[in-house]
Amino acid sequence: MPQRQLYTSVALEQAARPLLQLVQHLTGLNTTFITRIDWKALTQQVVLVEGQLSVPVQEGAVVEWSDSMCRLLFDAKLEQSDAVPELFPGSAGVALGMQSFFALPVLSEGKTIGTLCGASNNLVVIKDHTLISLKLIADAIAYQMALDQQMQLQQKKAKVAEKTIDKLYQQAQQMENLAHTDELTGLDNRRAFQTKFEQYQLQSETQGTALALMMIDIDEFKQLNDQHGHETGDQALQHLATVLAAVARQSDIACRLGGDEFVLAAADTDAQGLLHLAQRVQHEFKQQMQQSGLESSLSIGIASSVESPLEQLLQRADQALYKAKESGRNRVEIAG
Repeated sequence: MPQRQLYTSVALEQAARPLLQLVQHLTGLNTTFITRIDWKALTQQVVLVEGQLSVPVQEGAVVEWSDSMCRLLFDAKLEQSDAVPELFPGSAGVALGMQSFFALPVLSEGKTIGTLCGASNNLVVIKDHTLISLKLIADAIAYQMALDQQMQLQQKKAKVAEKTIDKLYQQAQQMENLAHTDELTGLDNRRAFQTKFEQYQLQSETQGTALALMMIDIDEFKQLNDQHGHETGDQALQHLATVLAAVARQSDIACRLGGDEFVLAAADTDAQGLLHLAQRVQHEFKQQMQQSGLESSLSIGIASSVESPLEQLLQRADQALYKAKESGRNRVEIAG
C-alpha cells in the first residue's frame, strides 16, 4: 500500500486529528478539516482532513484565497451556514456538495494562520454553546500549528546553516588546494613538495631505503616562448605535467618548482631505478609536443640518497641536470 503523503508534520497530525474527530462528534458534520493560509501568496491549503465520504475535501488541495469558502463566510460576517447553495451559489463549496459549512480562524499572536472547518451535504445547525467549544478547539490547534511553524522555520534555518557550512568547507578546501597546487599545471607546488618529501625522508631513514628524485628542465624553453609566444610555453608546461602525472606511481611526488623546472620524487627507489622512468618521461613529452606541431626535449638530472636532506638532494640533482644541459641537452645524468 502506498504511503499517504503528509502536508503537515507528524507531531501536528497526531495532536490535531483527535481534535477533528471531536469536532465531528460535537457538530454531527461529515467532514472536518484544517487549513493553512499563505498571506504572501494569497492561497489556502488543506493540511489535514477527517472524514471525506459526503464532502470530498482533499488533503493538499490549494485554493486561491479569493475563491475560499472561508473567505466567503468571513466576508459575510458568519461563522456557519446551513444554506451554502442559497448563500454562495457557484462557489467551491457548492461544487463539493456542501449544504452546511462552518469556519473559524486559527489565530497566532492575533494573526490568522489557518482555519478550522467542517462541512456536510445535509442540514446541520451548530448551537451557540457548541461554537464556543469549537473556538476552544481552534485555539488548541492554533497552539500546535504555531509550534509546527516554529519547528519548520528552525529546520529551514538548520538546512541553510548546513549548506552555508558545506559551502565554507568547500571554499576552505579550494583555498587549501590552491595553497598547495600549481595553478597552471595542477601539480604540487614547492610548498606541498617540501611537506610530502619530509614524510618520504622519515620513511627512508626509518626503513633504510633509498630515496631518489629527478630534476627536469625543458630545453631552450626561453627560445620556445620567444618564438611561439607564452601561450605555447604554457602548453609545453602542461604537456610535461600531464606526462609526469601519467607515469608517476600513486606514492610518487610530481611537482613544479617554478618556471620550467619540475621534480619527481620516488620512495624506495634508487637512481638506477629512476633512470628508466626518466627516459620514458623524455619520450612521452617529445611525442606530446610533436602532436602539437612542436619540437622540444628534456634534460634530466637524477640523485638518490638514504640520509641527505632535501636541499642537498635537490642541489645534487640540479648539478646533474646542469651537466646534462652542458653535454648537449636531451640527456639524463645521474649525480655521482
